[in-house]
Amino acid sequence: DDFLAARTDGWGDGNVHVCIYVTNGGEMGWTNWDDVESLVDWEGMESCETGDTIGMLLNLDEGTLTVYKNNRRLGVMQVGLSGSYCWHATCWYNNDFGGSSV
Repeated sequence: DDFLAARTDGWGDGNVHVCIYVTNGGEMGWTNWDDVESLVDWEGMESCETGDTIGMLLNLDEGTLTVYKNNRRLGVMQVGLSGSYCWHATCWYNNDFGGSSV
């Protein structure tokens, strides 16, 4: 509750505050801090293998997050985005932490 009370106009009017792309299955998850949707299928989802390159394009004019794999567009993973966002990436494989990069 304290976190949401600190909301500013910089957050925009969207209701998606965190998006996650799950590389081992291709699913996505998101939260608005009240509700959590995890491991949701989306059109274009694909899992990743060692050596794959993942790209994400955040388009705040359109309010979308598009995912790319090996320079190929998979599709729009999330819509309704607005405001400020912070990037974070974490790599896990079979429940082992493999490092992170952005």
